[in-house]
Amino acid sequence: MPSLYDSFARYASGLTVVNVAGPAPASFVAGSVLTASVDPFTIAVSVGERREGLAAMLAGEPWAVSVLAGRHLPLVRAMTAKLPAGLTGAERRQRRTEAMLEAGAVASEEGPLWLPDALVTLWCRTHSSVPVHDQVIVVGDVIRGGEHGQGQPLVRWGHGFWSFPTG
Repeated sequence: MPSLYDSFARYASGLTVVNVAGPAPASFVAGSVLTASVDPFTIAVSVGERREGLAAMLAGEPWAVSVLAGRHLPLVRAMTAKLPAGLTGAERRQRRTEAMLEAGAVASEEGPLWLPDALVTLWCRTHSSVPVHDQVIVVGDVIRGGEHGQGQPLVRWGHGFWSFPTG
């Protein structure tokens, strides 16, 4: 019988990349993102309790969520690849930053990197957070956002990454 984690992997989820500003900028791929409120527009993202960037998010540093398209698959593979053992936190962050820059990321006026060709990017500041076992649900007030790119969404399904035709 499959584990609960493997069973729930049958649920398709859109992929995003979260970039956090601050003294030690961080980037990570997140599939657990949802609308927490429509008015005012607020989102929530599930962040691993050991994830680099979480402390900065909780401290009020701005963060950006870029919704990924199929063309971002190489970025997701680079960001989720197992890194060599023994790398420092700074070295891991540098590798992820390099992957973001290679994918065309630029710094925003708010501070975090963002992808101009993402389907949409939302800039946030943390409103609240709720620890849930090995995750922290971070609720962010959206301070700015907009549609940027066209294309097919990139999703995670069955422990893999997929792009589906739209329309």
